[in-house]
Amino acid sequence: MKNLARSPDAAHQGAAILLTVAAILIAAAVGSAAAQAPVPTRALSFEIGEHRTYRIGPAESLGLGESAEWSIALRSIVDENGQYVANFEFDHERFEVIPGSFDPAGGMMIVNVQGRLRTNLAGFPLWLEYTQDFDVGSGESFDNGRRMIRFVYEGNGRYRKFVQAGRKDWDFKIGVPKYKHMDFDGPKGLYLYMPTSIACLGTSRDTCTEQEPAFANPGFLSMMAAALEEMEDSKREFMFFLPGGLGESPFMPLTSGDWLSRERSQVSNMKRYFEIMKVELGTSWDVDVGPKRIHAWEVDMCCGIDQAYIEPGGRVVRVNLDTTYTNSDERYIRLVFPFEDFMLNEDPVLR
Repeated sequence: MKNLARSPDAAHQGAAILLTVAAILIAAAVGSAAAQAPVPTRALSFEIGEHRTYRIGPAESLGLGESAEWSIALRSIVDENGQYVANFEFDHERFEVIPGSFDPAGGMMIVNVQGRLRTNLAGFPLWLEYTQDFDVGSGESFDNGRRMIRFVYEGNGRYRKFVQAGRKDWDFKIGVPKYKHMDFDGPKGLYLYMPTSIACLGTSRDTCTEQEPAFANPGFLSMMAAALEEMEDSKREFMFFLPGGLGESPFMPLTSGDWLSRERSQVSNMKRYFEIMKVELGTSWDVDVGPKRIHAWEVDMCCGIDQAYIEPGGRVVRVNLDTTYTNSDERYIRLVFPFEDFMLNEDPVLR
């Protein structure tokens, strides 16, 4: 009979083989777990499926026939080549005086804006598309009455803008300026929000060339809440993306004036589409938001906003507007709660 006892060398070789196999199995299990890691269900203060609505108020501060409403929802979060992308939908509707009209009673129009936004989890806008529709209530149609605008981030600090108005279309290149907190590799350091457009709302006859109030949506401001929490000091600069770039009146051809030459100017575009603002995080307060009183942090900004109020979870609940000759000292844009939909028509004070 052969001797079945193994030599010490053979035993060591067997143990080494077993350790190698175990290491491979563990690595495979870890890799499999990583590959199957769940996609996040929350991004930029939003839960997937969460829908927020905001309205301007109070009712007694509004002009003749004036109204404005915004909404935003996070529809999904997807993994694209190892980067999570958040997909938002938003819309805005306002009732206002037709630009250039001197008949507030008969010169009103409804403006509707609908769009989609894709950002990374740092809030950097990767893709934006929106349409503008103008309804003057006359039943007449005009070539420039519907516009589609799309911004696509191509990387390396550059966007491409596509415009379609009526039967015509154009595309332009837009360079993103650098500043202290910008990181093109991330990318991160840029947020979509246009508080400067608030002055263009309603019955104001302010000249609001290329400003679009749809981007004064407080839901966009919510996307920078995480960056506010990470600030080392209470104050820092933020860069905001201002994706307007079209004249406010649907009755004037886009080719009139110097619109095309400004769109083709890289220097002009850096000033028109991007603005650096100082943002300061203040103390927390109990704030009246319609029928509720909510504890929120005060955020001081500029350019149309007096203060914004953000819950600890990042949701913006109210934005107090700057006092101007068209805004009273109590005007605001506030969150509307789902249970209010049937109450607003009964009690205008709730606005």
